[in-house]
Amino acid sequence: MFFYSSLFVTAQNNSTLYSFFVAGHTYGNAGVNNNGFHPPFKNKFGYLQNRTEIKFGVLVGDIVSPNPIAQDWDEIDIDIDSLGLPVYFAVGNHDMENRPLFESRYGNTYFDFINSNDLFIVLDPNISGWSIKGAQLQYLKDLLSSKASSVDNIFVFFHQVIWRESNNGFNHILINSNAGRLSPVNFWSEIEPLFSKLSNDVVMFSGDVGVSWASDVSFDINNNITFITTGMGDEDGENFVVVNVDTSKSLDYDLICLSDSELECLGDIEDYTVVNEPAGFNFLYYRNACKTTFNVNIYSKILKIKSDSIERITIQLYDLQGKIVLEKYLEGDIQYDLDVSNLSKGFYALKIIENKECPAIKFFVD
Repeated sequence: MFFYSSLFVTAQNNSTLYSFFVAGHTYGNAGVNNNGFHPPFKNKFGYLQNRTEIKFGVLVGDIVSPNPIAQDWDEIDIDIDSLGLPVYFAVGNHDMENRPLFESRYGNTYFDFINSNDLFIVLDPNISGWSIKGAQLQYLKDLLSSKASSVDNIFVFFHQVIWRESNNGFNHILINSNAGRLSPVNFWSEIEPLFSKLSNDVVMFSGDVGVSWASDVSFDINNNITFITTGMGDEDGENFVVVNVDTSKSLDYDLICLSDSELECLGDIEDYTVVNEPAGFNFLYYRNACKTTFNVNIYSKILKIKSDSIERITIQLYDLQGKIVLEKYLEGDIQYDLDVSNLSKGFYALKIIENKECPAIKFFVD
């Protein structure tokens, strides 16, 4: 039996042409080998089935836990059969730890298809150390040359966040793993130029986020390309995304929360946008599950926190061992500068508590 909230996301309307879902790291918590998909994801199958405009889904990697065997994929197939929707695989590094097994069951790991005159492209950065090279690169060039001018939107799916570099504006995204990464990665030198020169709107998805030390979701726009990451494996912020395409081919997104009965508990996906400011810092705007809006600037080892809350809130900063390294109590319409210059290099989690604990903001102190 599948359970789902009676509070349905209602982005769909009479102008919706079709929708599809995108889910990353669907085996769930690191180190856990579930029977099929991550249980909180399976608990949302009823929701997906109830939204009849959702026509299919795409899994963006780490579908199964490390060192998969045939039984692991059998369990995934059973779950997909129970969902009753077509599901496409963009393979992750764990999925490819037994590439011959996967290919014997499902075939090639890069491919494309058309839906309602939108082009869907699934790529496999595992083949060439996170780059798209050789036969796969030629396939991509030929595909765009032959089809881009005749389609509307273009959707591209990877597992790895191949647009993220440690020295570019996407370094706010904390990823699950660098497994298999070889330098340099050719995304910005060869792949991005293929898409940025097109007149199409392009949306790229990655699923290598979601666990406790990584980001849960991100949404960024660069020219005609929108970049989205989504993942599971961290109880506070795990999620998947539903993409809604209307009859004019405009897009909107539903960010579906897995850890709460309220499907929209994480706010809007646009709330997780980072804008690169000319002053040299990153600006993160988001609305958390406590329904309070915060602005966080990360620069010069200062977190700038602004709250519109008129109630008392608690700010807690944790290291990855779960130890509280800083705690502050604030009231009213506040703005607070949190000095983290005395912290050791590494990952930290910022939690904000009102009536309940909110999903953590994860960041890196260099």
